[in-house]
Amino acid sequence: MTIREIAARLREAGIADAEWEAMLITEHCTGRSRSLLLTEKDRDFDVPALVQTVEKRCTRYPLQYLFGEWEFMGLSFTVNEHCLIPRPDTEILVEEVLKLLPDGGDVLDLCTGSGCILASVLHYRPAARGCAVDLFPDTLTCAEANFRKLGVADRAECICGDVRDALFPDERLFDIIVSNPPYITAAEMHTLEPELAMEPRAALTDEGDGLSLLAAIIRGYKKHLKPGGKMLLEHGESQSEAVLALGKNAGMTGRVLFDYAGKTRGVVLTSNDHQDVNYED
Repeated sequence: MTIREIAARLREAGIADAEWEAMLITEHCTGRSRSLLLTEKDRDFDVPALVQTVEKRCTRYPLQYLFGEWEFMGLSFTVNEHCLIPRPDTEILVEEVLKLLPDGGDVLDLCTGSGCILASVLHYRPAARGCAVDLFPDTLTCAEANFRKLGVADRAECICGDVRDALFPDERLFDIIVSNPPYITAAEMHTLEPELAMEPRAALTDEGDGLSLLAAIIRGYKKHLKPGGKMLLEHGESQSEAVLALGKNAGMTGRVLFDYAGKTRGVVLTSNDHQDVNYED
């Protein structure tokens, strides 16, 4: 198959970035550099793995799962069907954590998935420590693999459990609590791209209004913040007002995080019990 033929096949399958993906798939399956492939768009590559990969991608199976890895925060993460695929929008959350985290701080990452949030924070903050929580053992295994891959496993505790349960004693405190929980509503699940249907459904939706896990985290983990600590939560584009209201009801004030497209992506919450002078309104 040639790169042009691959792009045509992908386009017919309804894949928007067909040319870009054709290049990525060919690069992955042949080991040839992208710069070299730019001059070889009409070369016929006789590589069985290339044909198989293209055929599976045309079923709308996620490219990231086909490759088994994906980039996030400039780092390479192992991904599989047990975890949500890391997305650039979530990098906003990590960048905010890196701004707010004190030297040697402690981070709690709830619904960790691939571990991309906590692993990125620990990679870029070598003195920090963290704890990752996920409901599913197979998902947590993927996160643990990424902690080892990035050399931060000795600073990352892993707990398999439900964030709606009391997982920590009251005295366990963190500087930052961060989460990208399931927040897509059950109704919205029917409108998503076919690729999302192949990601773990429990990592995408709470099968309700999309707010139940966010509410549980705010309600159950506020007491685990150190004085001046912050809670950073990713949510859907239309959910900021509701999440800020949940925070207010729990005695927290907040501000909205925007992604690079100017869309609301999350909130930063601070407990009114211990406001700190550096808090940004």
